[in-house]
Amino acid sequence: MSLSSDIEKHFESHIESVSAENLPELSREHIEYLMERHGTIELDPLPSMDPEDPLNWPNWRKNYEILIIAYQCFMGTYFAAGLTPAYEGMAEEYGIDIPTASYLTSSQIAIMGVLPLFWVPIMNTFGRRSILLYSAICAIGLNIAGAYVTTYGQQMATRCLYAFFNATASALGSAVVSDLSFSHERGKKNGWWSLGFVVGTPAGPFLSGFIMQYSTKKWIFFMFAIMNAIQVVLFFFSKETVYNRGDKIEEPSKLIKMIGIFRRNSKKINVGAFVKPFKQAANWRITVVILAASVTFAYANIVLIVEMPQTFGAIFELSPQALGLHYIALIVGSCIGEGLAGPLSDWWMARSIKKRNGQRVIADRLFISYNGYLLVIVGLVVWGVYLDRAQPGHWKINALIGSAIIAAGNNIVATVLITFAIDCNPACAADIGLYMTFVRQVYGFIAPFYFPYMFTNLGFMGSAGLMIGLVFVFGSLSTALVHILSRNK
Repeated sequence: MSLSSDIEKHFESHIESVSAENLPELSREHIEYLMERHGTIELDPLPSMDPEDPLNWPNWRKNYEILIIAYQCFMGTYFAAGLTPAYEGMAEEYGIDIPTASYLTSSQIAIMGVLPLFWVPIMNTFGRRSILLYSAICAIGLNIAGAYVTTYGQQMATRCLYAFFNATASALGSAVVSDLSFSHERGKKNGWWSLGFVVGTPAGPFLSGFIMQYSTKKWIFFMFAIMNAIQVVLFFFSKETVYNRGDKIEEPSKLIKMIGIFRRNSKKINVGAFVKPFKQAANWRITVVILAASVTFAYANIVLIVEMPQTFGAIFELSPQALGLHYIALIVGSCIGEGLAGPLSDWWMARSIKKRNGQRVIADRLFISYNGYLLVIVGLVVWGVYLDRAQPGHWKINALIGSAIIAAGNNIVATVLITFAIDCNPACAADIGLYMTFVRQVYGFIAPFYFPYMFTNLGFMGSAGLMIGLVFVFGSLSTALVHILSRNK
């Protein structure tokens, strides 16, 4: 490994000189251990000599733990959006209209944005594995209950309670990646959970569409329960990623150890632990890129998911199965976008460091985000123009191509901006993840309330134009401002 790809030290100047002189003094035994385990001592962060240190775990184990969290992030958005094909049936059964039925999704979005502020400090103190395992078991029961409730109020209660338990991991991605990977891997591995989060929204209605076509909404909830059961199995074989680095804490009893929820470090939980993530708002760079990512997510993901029944479904008179198939475009686009996001941004950073003779400027990563913004804007133009020209009952693929382009751009923007935000203050990766989840989810919760009125009053072309303007101003221009002001400070 080269110094330029291994060492990433972050100072307030956001510019750093990568040099072997920056390495701390190590004992001979420590050097020998690192060389035997990693093949280099040029690592950031620097692992201890303890085999239980997550940074010293085998690569397969690290990847397993990160992929489990990515699966959990996938499940959170999958379950929320998976009800979309059932809106019409639930509206008829519960005596409500379709926009009201869509609140079953938006309420979950809001809860999964706010509740991680409660869960994550607790898990970082008392352990993640057991809490994630128990919350998945509770989710199984709530999804089975959702299959049998008979009123809108009851269903709303099961969805809100489900989101309460499912929120446990929706903001853990950045913290787990920070605990298990070195700085030169962050772009790629943050991309895993970011992709899971983004792909979950179209994957839910895609699979649920087939269920609604050939069965009833009960089986949507049964499928949810089966996927929760898979989570239970995966978490059962996982390891605890919260690592105690030298704190002296009281050894728990055998029973408490078996339960798995006990204090992992000496830090006490107080009110400050729950509001600490909002301290990241003081860093204007982090705040601006998080707002840019949130606005882009709302108009390049949520609008396509939530409004698919009212757009493609209503215009082309689609069956539930046909409607579900339309989400393939978003899945394919998101996967392509991730291939152009994490690995590409890591490669770009290594190239930039080399060109700068070992100097690393974290703002260089933002160059990749402009590709994403361009794709989102082009995709919205295609999507809006062809939906506006569509004739009822005469299906064409053009608008779906626009959806795929939008999804690809959104994933590039999300992964690059998340990684840049963490690069701004890597020691607070968990807090940054929480702050970003809160802003993105709350903004995403608000947006569906005005989407129907936007389409009614502005039409598809006008709505696309408005969303392009918002993405351009609050997304690309804001990112460019951060980029320009961060390059030489």
